[in-house]
Amino acid sequence: MIRAHMPQLPMALRRIGKYIVENPDLIVKQTADQVATLSGSGKASVVRFCRLIGFEGFQDFKFALAGELAARPVRAPDASALASRQISETLRGTLSAALQDNVSLLDYNNVETLAVRLVDARRVDIYGAGVSGILATLLATRLLRLGIMAFAFSDPKIGAELAHGLDATSVAIGLSETGITSETVQALKRARSAGVFTAAITARPDSPIVASAETVLLAAAAESPLTGGALTVAFTQLFVIEVLVSAVAIEIGRREARRPRGKR
Repeated sequence: MIRAHMPQLPMALRRIGKYIVENPDLIVKQTADQVATLSGSGKASVVRFCRLIGFEGFQDFKFALAGELAARPVRAPDASALASRQISETLRGTLSAALQDNVSLLDYNNVETLAVRLVDARRVDIYGAGVSGILATLLATRLLRLGIMAFAFSDPKIGAELAHGLDATSVAIGLSETGITSETVQALKRARSAGVFTAAITARPDSPIVASAETVLLAAAAESPLTGGALTVAFTQLFVIEVLVSAVAIEIGRREARRPRGKR
């Protein structure tokens, strides 16, 4: 009943409804003053809320709420829910450790170098297969929003075929967790042979893709004992992408600030 009323309520009363829905067991033990304080409203608003949804006042509402809670069946802990929570805690620990490693692992001079190149680029091609292909699309989208002409190729073979359109004014980035995905490596290699500035985002510093990259951004090679490496490395690659895009945005801001007024 509260949820049904909430969309039509003013913001102050909506806050009260949200607090009640999220904390029903606490409400039956609290006073109107306490509910008002904890929901960021006033006591008069609490009473008004109760009347709007059909009760004479706060006490009348509390009795009805207590009756509903008492009628609810008591559920035993769900074994599946407990297992899911354990899994989530394990993943959280794995990802937290991996991201912390990445803060230390990332070469921020390389980040700045690549950011400047991206801002100067006439065209940016980004290669990746599988999960890395999804991240390549994400990176391209983020760069496009910053005004950089970026294209993602989840099929690196197509990217390699189109590399002939690239030159020294372009940038090519290869994403590969292992650094051995042959199509991604070949696409980056062909781009470099065309005079393109190349970069790699990978978890393996000694992998073949590094040989075709002029700059490398390392993603921590964390592996979850539950899901394997694909998911966790996707998070660390995403971390690297976010750091890079932030550096690009900062570089664009610097240049905008240096421009004389009236010429923006």
